[in-house]
Amino acid sequence: MIPAEAPFRAMIPTRPDLKQHCRACTVAAVLLWLSSAVYAAPLTLDAALAKVIASHPELRGFALRSEALEAEGAVASLRPEMSLGLSIENALGSGDYRGFDSAESTLTLAGLIERGGKREARRAMAAARFDALGVERSAMQFDVLAETARRYLDVVGWQARQPLLEAELAQRERMAEAARKRFAIGAAPEAMALKAEADVAATKAALAATRGSTIAAARKLALMWSDRSGATFEAVPLPSAVPPLPDYEDFRKALSSSPELARFATESRIRDARVRLAVADASADIDWELGVRHLAGSGDVALVAGASIPLGVSRRAALERSAARAERAALELERESVEAQLEAALLEAWSRANSAVERVTALESEILPRLRKAAESAERAYVAGALTYVEWSEVQSAVRSAGEAALEAKLEWRRSMIEIQRLTAEPVITER
Repeated sequence: MIPAEAPFRAMIPTRPDLKQHCRACTVAAVLLWLSSAVYAAPLTLDAALAKVIASHPELRGFALRSEALEAEGAVASLRPEMSLGLSIENALGSGDYRGFDSAESTLTLAGLIERGGKREARRAMAAARFDALGVERSAMQFDVLAETARRYLDVVGWQARQPLLEAELAQRERMAEAARKRFAIGAAPEAMALKAEADVAATKAALAATRGSTIAAARKLALMWSDRSGATFEAVPLPSAVPPLPDYEDFRKALSSSPELARFATESRIRDARVRLAVADASADIDWELGVRHLAGSGDVALVAGASIPLGVSRRAALERSAARAERAALELERESVEAQLEAALLEAWSRANSAVERVTALESEILPRLRKAAESAERAYVAGALTYVEWSEVQSAVRSAGEAALEAKLEWRRSMIEIQRLTAEPVITER
């Protein structure tokens, strides 16, 4: 089973009732704004995703597009309009036809008889377009939420680097103190003491830069929900352990629910509706007219009626039908190509996640424990005069590098999980 904590899918409406969802999001946006003026508690990924769904402009715009498509669907369901006409003949001429004394008038009511199921085909097209909007919104929401998760992870990563640098700084200060003592008693040159103090200054600068990057990453994340106040917040730290990675086949099977592939399903319905419209166009519509004519000479009235049908529509409709069917067939080939690309991207993300798991396991169970023991031994050896400062510094640098490598591997695992979730629409992000 795929682990499911803080899933993107849980944030997405299961059907394209976008107006109702927008109203709920508007209420949620107000509540979130009232509750988040000051970030007192750590911001969870779930809370960040909820903020984005409630206020991201691209997602909110889908409600307006939904209203437009609903109106288009209502128009597609209407029957052809009838028209009322009035014509006057034999008027404003010369001789007996001067003025309106000999004028004849005709009042008509005209309409159109649609044949071939054109109205039903239009309604099917409107419904398919509305369904496509729901799929497009889901795909857009997955992309937006994935970007939010990536920015949130950047905040977490910069925060996690600070304790590593703080521990490094404490150790470098101890090393500088030890180097200065050895120089004071003439056991080491002043150059080593100065080098140790320079290492302390460099670590302080790195720590200050990391704190600045943390603030910048937090503000960049806040922009996802249009927060430009510059308020900072603390994100939930990374879990200490990386969970086992599910088998690749589990993810590959879930790829069929990808929003990218779901788009082809709705687009197929649109193309099918176009084929139906082309087939319906092969049946010519009938224009009809019915009216009453007033005969000026006798003062009598008479019924007039007429009908017309266009010629040559079958050839035009056949060409349109061939074009629509060709587009429908081309869509299947495009789907196969996109599916292959998605599977390649999924395999790459899974491989990166699997590699990250291996690196974390090796670093935390094998490499870091040994390097920490080596650092402790190096400190004792340096104090005893059996080790130079450069050698001690190299061991300490190795400890810091391994710690940063373990952190980067954990971040890489989660970045890969974000990408896998975006591709498969399956809840695989773990965050507590």
